[in-house]
Amino acid sequence: MSGAMSRFFYPASCHPAMMSRRQLLAGGGALVAASTLGARHARAGDDGTALIRQWATLPEDPWAVCHGVRAMGREFTIKGGRRAVDWLLETHLASVSVNGKSSLAFPVSVEVHPNMFLKTLLEAGVPLDHAFTHQGQRRTLQEVVDGAHLLFRPREVMASANMLPWSIIAFTRTTPPLRGRWTNVWGEPVDLGAVVEGALRLMEQASRPLLQAMQEGRQETAKAPVHAFTCGGTHMLYALLTAVQTGYAGRDRAERVRELVDLMAWRLHADVVLIESFYKPRGAAPEAYWYEVDSKLKIMGHGAECLAFAVQRGLVKLQPAQQTRHRAALATLRRMLGELERRHLGEAHQVDPELFRQLVGDTCHARHGLRFA
Repeated sequence: MSGAMSRFFYPASCHPAMMSRRQLLAGGGALVAASTLGARHARAGDDGTALIRQWATLPEDPWAVCHGVRAMGREFTIKGGRRAVDWLLETHLASVSVNGKSSLAFPVSVEVHPNMFLKTLLEAGVPLDHAFTHQGQRRTLQEVVDGAHLLFRPREVMASANMLPWSIIAFTRTTPPLRGRWTNVWGEPVDLGAVVEGALRLMEQASRPLLQAMQEGRQETAKAPVHAFTCGGTHMLYALLTAVQTGYAGRDRAERVRELVDLMAWRLHADVVLIESFYKPRGAAPEAYWYEVDSKLKIMGHGAECLAFAVQRGLVKLQPAQQTRHRAALATLRRMLGELERRHLGEAHQVDPELFRQLVGDTCHARHGLRFA
């Protein structure tokens, strides 16, 4: 199979082209080396923990380490025993100077998606007064949140669904609706409620073909625009759920987001069927196995996170048929992770290093979805 679009069902790299493939893979040297050190298997289990401890703990890849925090929580440690949260803050934060004001921020070249590291730390329960040392000074996570507010420019990101979800999560978790308007470092007004509404409209429009298929009781037969969103739109849905849960419900957003949750419950099966039809013409080539497995792991793992969040936070109550589909997806996830742990993941690296990293990240999301459920 040649060409990224012929290999990946969902985009392998969902960030705009400001990052090159070389930059995306930078820092993954240890992953490359480790994956070729013979047939080392993770100890078999059914939630991905062994894989995460083996492949998401290498300090050469901060993106993978942050996903390890997503999967295992704020006490997760990298190789050598250092706590990943402190390592990320003290090693990879940068001071960004704009209009004479310096703000703390993670470079997009490291985190890939704007505010992805920050929202992950917040969701892991790292408190705002958590202190760390940066360039010889004692700083707190609140300062990183403040920097994110100052550096957020809606006019640059509102048209891109792949730039929004992580910022929405970070901001709605730390900014009550009554303080949802501020001025950024460029002197531009920010209205967080309007940002959430714009994101919801993007998601609704991109999901319309799938919603129509679900309502008509037919299987999806082609990709919809939402399939080009990061991880099939699951990050956007999770961000919208977070926004509603934290008070950014607007006049009718809660009901509109519930409709998207219904769609996600349907997609746990429908997308898998479409993935299988996508890869079937590619035959039984060994590399096809890895791409197909990751595609299924991606939608079911991220989808499980969304449904678990919606149910646990009391935003939806799944109907019996949806509960059955959800339980089936969780069981399938466990079987897939168990199989991956019995295989040598280095085989995937030999096929495509980018695929290898996706498998590590998607395993982390799957484990979080299972733990959350």
